[in-house]
Amino acid sequence: MVEIVMEVEERFSVKLNDAACAQARTVADLAALVLAQLPRSAAPCPTARTFFELRRQMVALTGVDRRQVRPTTRVQALFPSGLRRPWRTLRQANPRLPPLVASSAVDGTMLLATALMVLVSPAAIGIAWARHGAAVGALAVLLAAVAAAILVRLSTQVGWRLPPHAQTVGDIVRFTSPISPISPMHGRPGTRLLTQLHVLEEVRRITASHLGLPLEKVRADSDFLKDLHAG
Repeated sequence: MVEIVMEVEERFSVKLNDAACAQARTVADLAALVLAQLPRSAAPCPTARTFFELRRQMVALTGVDRRQVRPTTRVQALFPSGLRRPWRTLRQANPRLPPLVASSAVDGTMLLATALMVLVSPAAIGIAWARHGAAVGALAVLLAAVAAAILVRLSTQVGWRLPPHAQTVGDIVRFTSPISPISPMHGRPGTRLLTQLHVLEEVRRITASHLGLPLEKVRADSDFLKDLHAG
């Protein structure tokens, strides 16, 4: 719960009262605390700015007509020859873009390989040490450390697809755009409503990400303790 609050504070550039956070039981409660802290501003829509900048970058990388890059366009369709290299370029310009992830099958394989190494390595090192002496045993320890480092490195490099919550251009824009600083207590009714919805959706996304839950499992009325088990 503390980590969720800290990321929410960073995402919205606000400081939440500790006592008030302790009383926040639901996702909507936490969103309401954020809304109360947003300052008044007449800044232009940050979501639109983020979309136009992302579209410009994607058009430059792919050469497609910019009219083909819409909020509903699937990002994978814009990069049919592979996403890893262009996505690395996009993330250099905007580090808030989500990292690519591996398939569940690859994740399972990496986990199995790591588990086997943890189970087998001590026994193999012990046998090598007993049969061939300290020098060979030390070499076996070094080789095991190198293999573990390679596995850790591979686990961060094998991603080639976008996470489930970031499949379309619109998903990416919502994921990366700064929060509009327009207070929900000021401005036109439509603007206030959009701000409230945007804040709630971001708090839901952050909560789901930290708890490893599908976004649809995190509702506005979800209780952090009873429903989400966020201690």
